[in-house]
Amino acid sequence: MTLLNQMRTITWSVILIAISSCVSSHNVDEKYGINQKRIGFVPARIALLPCMVWPSSATKLRNLPAINRPEDETKSLCEELDKYVADGFDNQPFMKGLSPKLVEKMYSKAGLAPEVPTAIAAEWKSKSDDCKDCITLPAIYNLTLKNRPSWQIWLTKISSATNGADAIMVPVILSTNTRVENDRGILQSIRSGAIAILLIDTNDGDLIWSGGRQAEVNYKAFANSTSGKQMPEPPLDDLKRRLLTDAIWLEFPGRQIFR
Repeated sequence: MTLLNQMRTITWSVILIAISSCVSSHNVDEKYGINQKRIGFVPARIALLPCMVWPSSATKLRNLPAINRPEDETKSLCEELDKYVADGFDNQPFMKGLSPKLVEKMYSKAGLAPEVPTAIAAEWKSKSDDCKDCITLPAIYNLTLKNRPSWQIWLTKISSATNGADAIMVPVILSTNTRVENDRGILQSIRSGAIAILLIDTNDGDLIWSGGRQAEVNYKAFANSTSGKQMPEPPLDDLKRRLLTDAIWLEFPGRQIFR
C-alpha cells in the first residue's frame, strides 16, 4: 500500500470514528430518573411551577398519540397533576418547595411576563437544529433545550423572582388522547395519556431528575355487536389513577419512602 493510500485509509477511519462518537453521544431514548452526575445533590429550595401542556410549537415527541382532547379536559388533568406534585412534598423533610400559586404570585410581583407556562412555551419553541429523533422528554431537554442562551437567562430570572430557588419543578402533560381501533374484528375504545416532571437546576439548566408515566385504559367489544356500535370512552378518572402513582417519584433526590 502506498503512503497516499495509507493516509486516505487513516483519514476515513478518523471520520468514521468522529461520526460514530457523535451519534453515540446523542441518546435519543434517554431514560427517566436521576442524572447520574447529580447523585447526592438535594436542592435546598424548589419552585413548583404550574402544570403545562406540551407546547404545540415545540419539537414533537415521537411515539406518543397526539393531544386531541378538549381544553377543559386537559386543564382538569393539569390541575390533578399540580395537586399530586404538591402533595408529594408532604412529610418529606428533605424536600422544600414553593407552591405553584406562590411562585406565580412572586413571578408577577417581580414584573415578569407573560405567565409562567406561556413563557416556557416560548422558550421551548422548535428550531431547525432540534433533535428530531428524540422519543423521551429527558432526551429532548438535554439535546435541544438545556443550552439555549435565552432559556438560561429565563432560569436566572425565575430564580431571582423566587428568592433564590436553586431548582424548578415543571409538570407537563405530554399526551392525552382518545381513539377507536379495530383489531381483527374487535373494537377497542382507548383513552391514553402521558405525563412528565422535570427537576431543573436554575444555575446551569442541568436536568437533575425527571419522572414520567404513560398509561391507557380501554374498552373492548366485537365490531358487529350492539355494544360495538355504541362504544363509550373510558373515564378520565380511570386514566388519572394509572398515571398518578408513586412510581413517578422513583429516584427523586432526598425523597424518603415510608412503608
